Amino acid sequence: MKPRILIVDDDENHRIGMMTLLEEEGFDVAGAGNGREGIELLEKGAFDLVVTDYRMNEMDGMKFLKHLNAHFPAVKVIMVTGFGSIEHAVEAMQQGAINYITKPVKPQKLIEAIKTVFEEEAPPDTAELDERLSKFYHFHKLVGRSKPMQRVYTKIREVAEADIPVMILGESGTGKELVARAIHDLSSRKDGPFVAVNTGAIPGELIASELFGHLKGAFTGAIADKKGKFEEAHRGTLFLDEIGTMSLPVQISLLRVLETQVIERVGSNRPIQVDVRIITATNDNLETLIQKGKFREDLYYRLNVFVIELPPLRDRRADIPYLAHYYREMFNIQLKRKVQDFDPAVLRALENYAWPGNIREFRNVILRSMLAAQKSPVIKLRHLPEEIRKPSLGKGAIVIQPGTSLADVEKKMIIETLKAVGGNKLQAANVLGISRRSLYNKLEEYGIDADSL
Repeated sequence: MKPRILIVDDDENHRIGMMTLLEEEGFDVAGAGNGREGIELLEKGAFDLVVTDYRMNEMDGMKFLKHLNAHFPAVKVIMVTGFGSIEHAVEAMQQGAINYITKPVKPQKLIEAIKTVFEEEAPPDTAELDERLSKFYHFHKLVGRSKPMQRVYTKIREVAEADIPVMILGESGTGKELVARAIHDLSSRKDGPFVAVNTGAIPGELIASELFGHLKGAFTGAIADKKGKFEEAHRGTLFLDEIGTMSLPVQISLLRVLETQVIERVGSNRPIQVDVRIITATNDNLETLIQKGKFREDLYYRLNVFVIELPPLRDRRADIPYLAHYYREMFNIQLKRKVQDFDPAVLRALENYAWPGNIREFRNVILRSMLAAQKSPVIKLRHLPEEIRKPSLGKGAIVIQPGTSLADVEKKMIIETLKAVGGNKLQAANVLGISRRSLYNKLEEYGIDADSL
């Protein structure tokens, strides 16, 4: 699997330049324009390395680095500092960055620094890792024996060989990409490529290039011809996550590809034939987006041929012990630890928590607990983060009068949740079970000023 790298820089030209360079070196790269966007992407998906600028407007590199240390301790960081800013480099290293690079960034130096990170990391052999974790799998590489997951497994079996579009619905962090990969691996396309794209993590102006490719000089930053994800997925499966975030022009292009199996790179009018199965995923209500004119109805019916709904973790609590031991074994291998078990009180606390961030949040909690346990062979209650030991948003009840419209109920829930979490929009979105982007749309729709609450 390609290492995943996140580039965080508020200078768009620098960011796109570094992303293009690293993609050409074979890395899986995403970009963010500031620290807050970077945190949002890290909440949505795992990254192996972050390369971040020191000076940024909305959240500077040091605040971003401190947040990573607290919430994503396994992610490695390289800090980019201004020329001669040795004090910034020292500060970054003291806060946990593994390396720093001074501006102007020389391409070869950046590549060498990144390759050094992954050479020193020396991860376990993938086959060995799969072999040691295979005893925890209940279906393909999915973990869980609960009735909701059994229904998901049945759906996967039904559709895998059908070679038709599949839409996977579910809250953020429920494991939609794992389900898509299971469908691919059980299909006739299993020997072809599986290509995953988080469309919500790609700037709107670059999504067409990312999907369909581009010619050199097609736009600023297009320094060479580039294949798009459709070409990469030829004779395999293309998984498009967060499809509700795509712009209408890109939706039109996607519809055309679904109808003709032909793409055109940005800056070219030469047709390229592709043979690709499409699997999509979203945590948005696409029917609502259709009513608002933000999603094409004809595209929706093209994609919505077969639907699989993933349950949130709070609806499959019986799987929590299995998931806990799966991640315990995974992090034992990756961190070279020897944690053997969980105290019963820990499992009770895990089962009682609401898990607004679902499996992704659960994974991070197990990792943080194992780091806190250090050499202890058993995870104790004190090793859990405080929000898991004391899961409370507040004691006040929200009173809804009979006859209140659904829109007013939704508005009141959003306002009260924001108050309960101190205005933290990311935490509020997790509690409400929606994406941060969806929360911002709701704030705009209802005219809610979150900063004044």
